[in-house]
Amino acid sequence: MLHKLLHRSTSQSFRATWLWFGLSLIVPIYFGIAYLQEAFSAPYLVQDDVRQHVVWFQRWVDPELFQNDLIADYFQAIAPPGFKALYVGMARLGIEPLLLAKLLPPVIGVLAAVFAFGVTLQLFAVPAGAFVSSLILTQSLWLGSDLVSATSRAFPVVLLLAFLYFLLNREAKPFIWTSLIPCLLAIALQGLFYPILLPVEGGVLTLRLVRWEHQRLRRSPDRRDDLFWLTGLAVALGTLAIAHPNLGELGPTVTAAQMVWMPEFQADGRGAFFNVPFWQRWLVSNRGISPPFYPTTIWLSLLLPTLIKRRFPLTQHLSQEIKVLVELLIPSVVLFTLAHLLLLRLYFPSRHTQHSLRVVMALAAGIVATILLETGRRWLLRQRWHRLRWWQYGAIAAVGLFAIASVVVPGIPLVFHSGHVLVQGQVPELYEFLANQPKTIRVASLASEAENLAVFSQRSVLTAREYALPFHLGYYNRIRLRTVDLLRAHYSPDLSELQQFIQTYTIDFILLQRGAFRPDYVANNSWLMQYQPEANQAIERLNQPERPALARLINQCSVLNVNNLVLLEANCITGAQPQ
Repeated sequence: MLHKLLHRSTSQSFRATWLWFGLSLIVPIYFGIAYLQEAFSAPYLVQDDVRQHVVWFQRWVDPELFQNDLIADYFQAIAPPGFKALYVGMARLGIEPLLLAKLLPPVIGVLAAVFAFGVTLQLFAVPAGAFVSSLILTQSLWLGSDLVSATSRAFPVVLLLAFLYFLLNREAKPFIWTSLIPCLLAIALQGLFYPILLPVEGGVLTLRLVRWEHQRLRRSPDRRDDLFWLTGLAVALGTLAIAHPNLGELGPTVTAAQMVWMPEFQADGRGAFFNVPFWQRWLVSNRGISPPFYPTTIWLSLLLPTLIKRRFPLTQHLSQEIKVLVELLIPSVVLFTLAHLLLLRLYFPSRHTQHSLRVVMALAAGIVATILLETGRRWLLRQRWHRLRWWQYGAIAAVGLFAIASVVVPGIPLVFHSGHVLVQGQVPELYEFLANQPKTIRVASLASEAENLAVFSQRSVLTAREYALPFHLGYYNRIRLRTVDLLRAHYSPDLSELQQFIQTYTIDFILLQRGAFRPDYVANNSWLMQYQPEANQAIERLNQPERPALARLINQCSVLNVNNLVLLEANCITGAQPQ
């Protein structure tokens, strides 16, 4: 059966290509359906990053929501224009942002599989190999959280694949309409949705101006490379000018010198960058290369250079355009290095490698797997089964089981759902209560549940760990001040200080977590411990006999007790008399 499939594949028959292309579509459709079942399986269920980047678009559904909200203003200011336009446009068509965030991932997943198949087929003229590459890429996307986040991080892979496909599709006629213009459109969309990858794509276009021939660099004789470079860079630069966020008073970006001294960028900080373990520093942290670890078959990509050099079966079907994988890696690594040298001026180093590595490794792994399968098939044809030794039978069985497991295991919902980082609200009574309050209310809380209030109750919060991003100082200094003032008021024995805090920030409710008045509540909270000396002062106060003013008012001012949370009405607190 394998021989027939590979034989039909290498013949490049129209039917064989469409057969494998159809199979390539089945895989992302399956993952998409399984994801939709998960996403709609319970109320108050969203992907983690939706709480940061999507919920604020509800303003376009109801303009009364999140008015004068610093957090909403910031996250909308840093949103790429294409990402913003998509959510705003769909909201105007009647599709609410939180619903769209659940519907987008399956669509993007199918498009990514289509372009992965198309790119691989141009690199390796074996449709079966294009299917395997598409399969591995699809598994990689659905095993992680980028795609299901439905944020700007969901778009770079599919747009990078589209860029590569149309760049390589230059032999199609007419060239302008089937290759150049679609490629420029892909570049523009990348800039509008995920501009960090534009320099990588510009690097690919630049490298294609030269070729390595006869032990030296020579200029490409293909004038189309010049045309791609000139027009591509013009589009990229124009798009960057549009996509560059105008933060105004929310900026500037934190500098390297400031980062070194800020606890927020240390190992336990909100934006951990320094003093992290070695393996985490260079592999999975914001400063690491962030390769895709799963599925495990993606690591077969490391064998591609060896297979090419040793002329394995099917390597004759590799196109000269296979060099584009190297052309994609080189600017990624260069920008990764520059991002380390220019801390945060090029954003985090990992952002320049993680998406390009996913594409390169998935495509290469599919090619390697196909070549190895054909090599194994030919070896078996030369053998006589009755002459095989026991360890050879065992090796064949192990390879077969691994191949089956590589296809089946990543598709088990329990397996790929585990990487989606979905957040389910645990206190619907609280969300419903707040949702029934005026749309202009503001809630102050040190509890982790504050991170869920905006997305589940559509009401503003003063501060929360999820929103305390320390990258732009105009924004973060205000969030830091809010958090510090909340810490002081929360644990102050002076009622007037608590009342003054409520009036300063126009607080309507304060949400408490039971146990919040124990010293270890603060000491074991890495986010709160960033704010010194206020956090240590709070611990010292909690070790004193005198109770905080807020603790003394729980019974008097609580309006809702649910699970381990207590909601206090601010008007009651401001009207209270010193005891």
